Amino acid sequence: MSTIDHSTEAVVIIGSGAGGGTLAYELTKQGIECVLLEAGPYLRGEDYMNLEWEAFNQMAWTDARTTSGSWRVAKDFPNLPAWIVKAVGGTTTHWSGATPRFKAHEFKARSTYGRIDGAHLLDWPLTYDELEPYYTRAEDAIGSTHRGGRPPLPANNNYKVLAAGAEKLGYHHYATGPYGTNAEPYDGRPASVQDGFNFQGDKNGSKWSTMVREIPRALETGKLDLRPNSHVAQILHDRAGRVDAVLYLDQDGTLHRQAAKVVCVAGNSIETPRLLHLSSSSLFPDGLANSSGQVGRNYM
Repeated sequence: MSTIDHSTEAVVIIGSGAGGGTLAYELTKQGIECVLLEAGPYLRGEDYMNLEWEAFNQMAWTDARTTSGSWRVAKDFPNLPAWIVKAVGGTTTHWSGATPRFKAHEFKARSTYGRIDGAHLLDWPLTYDELEPYYTRAEDAIGSTHRGGRPPLPANNNYKVLAAGAEKLGYHHYATGPYGTNAEPYDGRPASVQDGFNFQGDKNGSKWSTMVREIPRALETGKLDLRPNSHVAQILHDRAGRVDAVLYLDQDGTLHRQAAKVVCVAGNSIETPRLLHLSSSSLFPDGLANSSGQVGRNYM
């Protein structure tokens, strides 16, 4: 692993999940040094606890937080932790592994469904055909079943009952779906043992995550400075408004400043907008990258 000085202007990536972990690998294999800041610990397969509530407390964001709004959850459970992982690999270590593709019409939601009151529904700027090669590339990296000649996962009893019912009703197109969990050994990962803990910490390493695949390979390049337990508090900029540093707290609560020539914010759908708002300044009173006023909105 590389050690990059705090005063060196580096490519700084915030978050080590699907976006951040993948970017760290893609850049380091091209010879570009990166600092990867992850708020949580570096949990490996041997660290996972195959007990549901213990696994939740081990992996999830359980930091104190508040909730607002008119929904009753804001009153009943104001500090309810989200099942969003705070650990190296991010929520790729927790996701179900399902890898379905969007249908072509889903890229044109506004055109397909029309205007919806109270929503900012828009068509994607990309089409399915433009994204299709990248779907294939991602599926091959992940090892998605049903794709690239890879076999499906074995059907469980629930699936067999539903499939029999579908067949009886006249349906002929049904399947276990594409998943990023190996049905047979692939890309150095073993086949799934289907132990029931694929979701919250796969000890077997059969399910793809950036913790299992991209981050170890990025570390092998010698170009990655991985810093777990590094909670980013603010993104800084110079007088011209160009981002030039990141402030983060280590596990002891010590504040550090990492110089940056590029910052990639890949926290997740909650932590990314929160950090952009926390990084407001006199130049950017509504937060960074928020000239639209939409950062943190349209979550649903």
